[in-house]
Amino acid sequence: MLRKISHALLASAMLAFVFAAQMCAQERAASGRRVAVTFDDLPAPQDDLEDMQSITSRLLASLKRNGVPVVGFVNERKLYRRGEMDERTNLLRAWLDAGEELGNHTFSHINLRRAPLAAYEEDVVRGETVTRMLLEERGMKLRYFRHPFLWTGETPEYKDGLAKFLAARGYTVAPVTIDNDDYIFADAYFKTKKRGDAETAKRVADAYVPYMETVFDFFERLSAETFGREVKHVLLLHANEINADRFDELAAMLKRRGYTFVTLEEALKDPAYAERDALYKSGVSWIHRWRASKGQPEKREPRAPKFVDDLYRAGQGN
Repeated sequence: MLRKISHALLASAMLAFVFAAQMCAQERAASGRRVAVTFDDLPAPQDDLEDMQSITSRLLASLKRNGVPVVGFVNERKLYRRGEMDERTNLLRAWLDAGEELGNHTFSHINLRRAPLAAYEEDVVRGETVTRMLLEERGMKLRYFRHPFLWTGETPEYKDGLAKFLAARGYTVAPVTIDNDDYIFADAYFKTKKRGDAETAKRVADAYVPYMETVFDFFERLSAETFGREVKHVLLLHANEINADRFDELAAMLKRRGYTFVTLEEALKDPAYAERDALYKSGVSWIHRWRASKGQPEKREPRAPKFVDDLYRAGQGN
């Protein structure tokens, strides 16, 4: 009987030790978490100048409060509105005045599924004009490129050709590890606010940060499964209404999870970004691409709640 008790106590102690070791490992990982924040579709996804100005001012104020270095990726087509080009260009200046950096997201947010490689390359070059000028005014260089839709090429020839073109123009591609549905939340939120449906807008906004936390939890675990550690993450967001209103809460959630905000340059020093990324015909996190190149099984991240997705789909075309 005593022997059985001693074995049971030993087994219990070993389980407790393993659990404690796992908790310590998780705490060490959490305390060393790093994330670079990037924003796409500058100046803003909306077309109305007043909406753009409001989003930009609120978003930049939140980034300043939270000490977040950012690269914002520009679609220069959004600048070209009769009688408004100066004001729209000044929105990009505001990002630079706030100490943030700008990158190229192509001129028109081009869809490579509808464009031959030569047309895509032309759109990249056309998207440099104003952004490069504004950076050079401050002694900075245009150095980062973000693929629209995160589509890098549907064939090996297109993908390799585009990669060589971007490298020849001096670009560093800005990968994404934390991909998400913020644009779905943002569209539903913006349109319900515009309709005066404050109750539904609040319901959408209240679901946003909890959803983002599930996404971070998923990619933290997937990173650890893929590399045996958590990589320095790159977060994709959009310069939209919901982030203008809720980035403070998003930043607080990330800080609670042990994250420090770093520059994109610092994040890309992680050796993971030197890994080969497999060809994907859809826009996905680079962790999925790395897993595919390693022959590891695909696991997909959480999606937006059904009620948010339903609002988004109902609002398309409106």
